[in-house]
Amino acid sequence: MINDSLIPEVVELPTDGKHAKNRIPRVKFPLRAKITVPFLILAVGLAIGAAYVITQIVFDTIDERFTNQLIESGKLAAEGMVRQEDDLLRSLRLFTYAEGIPEAVNANDVDKLKGLSLGITVNQGDEMVSFLDEEGQLVLGLTHLRGGSLADYDFSTSSDFDYSRVPFVRSVLDERVDEIGDKYSGLVQFSGHNLFYVAGPLYNDQGEFTGAILVGKSLDTLLRQIHDETLAQATVYDTRGTPFDSTFFDPSVLDVSTAEEILINQDQGSYTRNISNRRGLNISNIDYEEILGPWEGRGNEDLGLIGVSLPRTFLVRASNATRLQITGLATLMLLLVLLLGVYIASIITRPLRNLADASKQVASGNLQVQVEPKGHDEVTVLTRSFNSMVASLNQSKLDLLNAYDRTLEGWSMALELRDQETEGHTRRVAEMTMDLAILMGFEGEDLVNIRRGALLHDIGKMGIPDKILLKPGELTPEEWVIMRKHPEFAYELLWPIEYLRPAIPIPHSHHEWWNGSGYPLGLAGNDIPLPARIFAVIDVWDAMSSDRPYRKALPEKEVCDYLMGSQGSHFDPQVVEAFFDLLADRINLDDKISG
Repeated sequence: MINDSLIPEVVELPTDGKHAKNRIPRVKFPLRAKITVPFLILAVGLAIGAAYVITQIVFDTIDERFTNQLIESGKLAAEGMVRQEDDLLRSLRLFTYAEGIPEAVNANDVDKLKGLSLGITVNQGDEMVSFLDEEGQLVLGLTHLRGGSLADYDFSTSSDFDYSRVPFVRSVLDERVDEIGDKYSGLVQFSGHNLFYVAGPLYNDQGEFTGAILVGKSLDTLLRQIHDETLAQATVYDTRGTPFDSTFFDPSVLDVSTAEEILINQDQGSYTRNISNRRGLNISNIDYEEILGPWEGRGNEDLGLIGVSLPRTFLVRASNATRLQITGLATLMLLLVLLLGVYIASIITRPLRNLADASKQVASGNLQVQVEPKGHDEVTVLTRSFNSMVASLNQSKLDLLNAYDRTLEGWSMALELRDQETEGHTRRVAEMTMDLAILMGFEGEDLVNIRRGALLHDIGKMGIPDKILLKPGELTPEEWVIMRKHPEFAYELLWPIEYLRPAIPIPHSHHEWWNGSGYPLGLAGNDIPLPARIFAVIDVWDAMSSDRPYRKALPEKEVCDYLMGSQGSHFDPQVVEAFFDLLADRINLDDKISG
């Protein structure tokens, strides 16, 4: 039976075959346009928006935009220097509180100190770490090898440099403590390198001073990190304007008076200057503008000046924050495009999915399915063509089945004539078997197969010789053996015909008895197919209630008594009870009609 709930968006179409000749509508709105137009509109919107943004960036207030970018880069550079100092302080504290380090420094145990400090140094990514004893002499120094891996460090246990003469290191060795604390920072020039250190004391578990620790980075490393973060060139000057280090190959010297003025007026604002007249800076026609401010260390102490330079061609180059904003906006736009694409694809593919579902039902044998056509595009044309095709197939199937059924009815009439059955016997038993089957719960395709089985119930008698089938007298035992083979002949005849296989139970098993004494297989009880059990009752009822060449029809009461008495032997008791219910319904219906 076909489950109507499985049919998607069903609409009624004519099934007389004329619909196949209907004019197929032309495509009014192509599928390609449905996909292209929305994305074209979106692309135009994006192009207009991009043009507006570029216009604002390139042509509106270029000088103001450049100045703001220069100021922002200067602030980021100053904050970067502070952040670098905080990172060094963090590493310093880890060393200070590491168990065993103060004792190893006090005992001048280099191997133990190396084992305790290397892991922390590598994890923190520190460039230089120095451990000093109480007198300021180097116990162990760790210096990262440039170009090496994270764990490639050079170790030293002696140095020609006198750390104790460096003021901020001296403060640590003297155990000085001020309102800020006992940790100090400063710049050290050693072997032609400018090194920025943070220094702090080491105390053992008894609170005794055992030495000092210095954690530092070269100015070159600090300035390269600032350059990577701000995309600007950076230079560090001393308090007199002499460059310490720079990302420029040939940094510009600052006048002493200008340097002093910047430090004096640092709270009033920043100082900018053009440095394009310097040799090497204008070779590629690059016009640099530099903003200068104080380089402050611990306690806002002025360690020198820091200058940040941007080229005048720096109009749209973005800092990290701007990059994040642009990336976020681009991601949002792409997400919107993706969502729009998914939505459009869903709209376009919905009718295709309906067609796919309907095709699966057609493949499973459901030729009643129809898909509702919506729109005027190629999919709609395909949907209408699909509906026409399925309707044509269904009509062809119905026509073929009707032809088959008419053929079966012709076979049954021919058998009646040959077997000298009462006229209309086959038609009557088929109709009454259908009524009883419906009463017992059969429906749909099962009823069709029951009707076909009833029409063909004696088809096997085609294999019985006329001298036996038409013999007027009693059959001999040998002749009964041959006569009882007609159910097997029916099976052999019908099994090769695939669409008639479901109808075989009645022709093959309607002579089986409930108690197992029937033929051809001697089946008993529920082993006998239910359609055959139903037909057996109807066949005997009609045979006994109809006139035959060799006798008159028996009274209805006598026939009913026989059926009642044959329950549990010949017939299924439940089928007999259902049959009497059917007779009662028919009598009530006749009474209503006659009344």
